[in-house]
Amino acid sequence: MQKLISIVFLCGILCIMACGCEKDDGESIKSIEGYLVGFDPCTINHHYRVGYVIISTDLNDTLVTYNLSDNEFRMPASILNNLSDTLYKIPELYFQNYGSCPYFPDTLRYKYKVNISYLTATDDEKVYNLCTTDILFLHYEQVVVKSATK
Repeated sequence: MQKLISIVFLCGILCIMACGCEKDDGESIKSIEGYLVGFDPCTINHHYRVGYVIISTDLNDTLVTYNLSDNEFRMPASILNNLSDTLYKIPELYFQNYGSCPYFPDTLRYKYKVNISYLTATDDEKVYNLCTTDILFLHYEQVVVKSATK
Protein backbone atom coordinates (compact mmCIF):
# COMPACT_ATOMS: atom_id res chain seq x y z
CA MET A 1 0.00 0.00 0.00
CA GLN A 2 2.83 2.37 0.88
CA LYS A 3 4.41 1.64 -2.51
CA LEU A 4 1.15 2.63 -4.25
CA ILE A 5 0.93 5.88 -2.24
CA SER A 6 4.56 6.68 -3.14
CA ILE A 7 3.89 6.06 -6.85
CA VAL A 8 0.71 8.21 -6.78
CA PHE A 9 2.57 10.95 -4.89
CA LEU A 10 5.46 10.84 -7.39
CA CYS A 11 3.03 10.93 -10.34
CA GLY A 12 1.24 13.88 -8.74
CA ILE A 13 4.48 15.82 -8.33
CA LEU A 14 5.49 15.08 -11.93
CA CYS A 15 2.08 16.26 -13.19
CA ILE A 16 2.33 19.47 -11.19
CA MET A 17 5.84 20.11 -12.51
CA ALA A 18 4.84 19.39 -16.11
CA CYS A 19 1.71 21.54 -15.99
CA GLY A 20 3.27 24.36 -13.97
CA CYS A 21 6.24 24.93 -16.22
CA GLU A 22 5.55 27.35 -19.04
CA LYS A 23 7.90 27.91 -21.89
CA ASP A 24 9.48 31.35 -21.50
CA ASP A 25 9.79 32.56 -25.06
CA GLY A 26 11.22 35.95 -24.09
CA GLU A 27 8.21 37.73 -25.58
CA SER A 28 7.68 40.24 -22.80
CA ILE A 29 6.56 43.66 -23.98
CA LYS A 30 8.83 46.45 -22.80
CA SER A 31 8.16 50.17 -22.71
CA ILE A 32 10.33 53.25 -22.88
CA GLU A 33 9.84 56.97 -22.97
CA GLY A 34 12.26 58.67 -25.26
CA TYR A 35 12.95 60.66 -28.38
CA LEU A 36 13.34 59.94 -32.07
CA VAL A 37 16.88 61.24 -32.52
CA GLY A 38 17.91 59.90 -35.88
CA PHE A 39 17.68 57.25 -38.55
CA ASP A 40 19.50 54.40 -40.20
CA PRO A 41 21.38 56.19 -43.02
CA CYS A 42 21.17 53.13 -45.24
CA THR A 43 17.40 53.52 -45.44
CA ILE A 44 17.72 57.10 -46.69
CA ASN A 45 20.66 56.46 -49.01
CA HIS A 46 18.90 53.61 -50.79
CA HIS A 47 15.24 54.61 -50.44
CA TYR A 48 14.25 51.76 -48.12
CA ARG A 49 11.56 51.99 -45.46
CA VAL A 50 12.97 54.47 -42.92
CA GLY A 51 14.57 52.98 -39.82
CA TYR A 52 14.42 55.30 -36.81
CA VAL A 53 16.81 55.55 -33.87
CA ILE A 54 15.12 56.06 -30.50
CA ILE A 55 17.01 56.99 -27.35
CA SER A 56 15.43 56.71 -23.90
CA THR A 57 15.04 59.85 -21.79
CA ASP A 58 17.54 58.46 -19.26
CA LEU A 59 20.00 57.83 -22.14
CA ASN A 60 20.37 54.16 -21.11
CA ASP A 61 18.73 52.58 -24.17
CA THR A 62 19.23 53.15 -27.85
CA LEU A 63 16.94 51.24 -30.19
CA VAL A 64 16.28 51.09 -33.90
CA THR A 65 12.95 50.20 -35.48
CA TYR A 66 11.76 49.87 -39.04
CA ASN A 67 8.03 49.61 -38.41
CA LEU A 68 7.23 53.23 -37.44
CA SER A 69 7.50 54.55 -40.97
CA ASP A 70 5.48 54.25 -44.14
CA ASN A 71 5.85 50.89 -45.88
CA GLU A 72 7.60 52.65 -48.73
CA PHE A 73 10.21 55.37 -48.67
CA ARG A 74 8.50 58.77 -48.70
CA MET A 75 9.35 62.33 -47.80
CA PRO A 76 8.36 63.99 -45.61
CA ALA A 77 8.85 60.86 -43.52
CA SER A 78 5.88 59.85 -41.41
CA ILE A 79 6.04 58.38 -37.93
CA LEU A 80 3.02 56.14 -37.66
CA ASN A 81 1.14 54.75 -34.68
CA ASN A 82 -0.93 52.74 -37.16
CA LEU A 83 -1.76 53.24 -40.81
CA SER A 84 -4.43 55.85 -40.07
CA ASP A 85 -2.72 57.77 -37.26
CA THR A 86 0.39 59.84 -37.99
CA LEU A 87 2.32 60.97 -34.91
CA TYR A 88 4.86 63.14 -36.74
CA LYS A 89 5.87 64.17 -40.24
CA ILE A 90 9.59 64.82 -40.42
CA PRO A 91 10.70 67.11 -43.27
CA GLU A 92 13.26 65.86 -45.76
CA LEU A 93 15.58 68.68 -44.71
CA TYR A 94 16.27 66.89 -41.40
CA PHE A 95 17.69 63.88 -43.24
CA GLN A 96 20.23 65.85 -45.28
CA ASN A 97 23.18 64.98 -43.00
CA TYR A 98 22.71 61.28 -43.70
CA GLY A 99 26.03 60.88 -45.54
CA SER A 100 28.11 61.33 -42.42
CA CYS A 101 25.77 61.24 -39.43
CA PRO A 102 22.65 59.23 -38.60
CA TYR A 103 21.37 61.78 -36.10
CA PHE A 104 19.12 64.76 -36.53
CA PRO A 105 20.71 68.15 -35.75
CA ASP A 106 21.19 68.86 -32.02
CA THR A 107 18.41 71.44 -32.11
CA LEU A 108 15.95 68.61 -32.88
CA ARG A 109 17.12 66.18 -30.20
CA TYR A 110 14.06 66.71 -27.98
CA LYS A 111 11.54 67.64 -30.66
CA TYR A 112 10.09 64.18 -31.39
CA LYS A 113 9.06 62.74 -28.03
CA VAL A 114 7.67 59.21 -28.17
CA ASN A 115 6.46 56.57 -25.73
CA ILE A 116 6.69 53.10 -27.19
CA SER A 117 5.82 49.55 -26.24
CA TYR A 118 7.98 47.07 -28.09
CA LEU A 119 9.34 43.57 -28.45
CA THR A 120 12.90 42.71 -29.33
CA ALA A 121 12.94 41.72 -32.99
CA THR A 122 13.42 38.04 -33.70
CA ASP A 123 15.89 36.98 -36.37
CA ASP A 124 13.00 36.65 -38.82
CA GLU A 125 11.76 40.17 -38.02
CA LYS A 126 15.11 41.95 -38.20
CA VAL A 127 15.79 44.19 -41.16
CA TYR A 128 19.12 43.86 -42.92
CA ASN A 129 19.34 46.34 -45.78
CA LEU A 130 22.02 45.99 -48.42
CA CYS A 131 24.26 49.03 -48.15
CA THR A 132 27.65 48.14 -49.52
CA THR A 133 28.80 51.73 -49.99
CA ASP A 134 27.69 53.06 -46.61
CA ILE A 135 30.42 53.69 -44.06
CA LEU A 136 28.27 53.54 -40.95
CA PHE A 137 26.30 50.51 -39.78
CA LEU A 138 24.09 50.88 -36.71
CA HIS A 139 24.55 48.21 -34.04
CA TYR A 140 21.59 49.12 -31.86
CA GLU A 141 19.03 46.71 -30.50
CA GLN A 142 16.43 46.24 -33.21
CA VAL A 143 12.83 46.25 -31.99
CA VAL A 144 9.30 45.87 -33.30
CA VAL A 145 7.11 48.66 -31.95
CA LYS A 146 3.67 47.48 -30.82
CA SER A 147 2.30 50.92 -29.87
CA ALA A 148 3.52 54.50 -29.95
CA THR A 149 2.22 57.79 -28.56
CA LYS A 150 3.56 61.31 -28.28
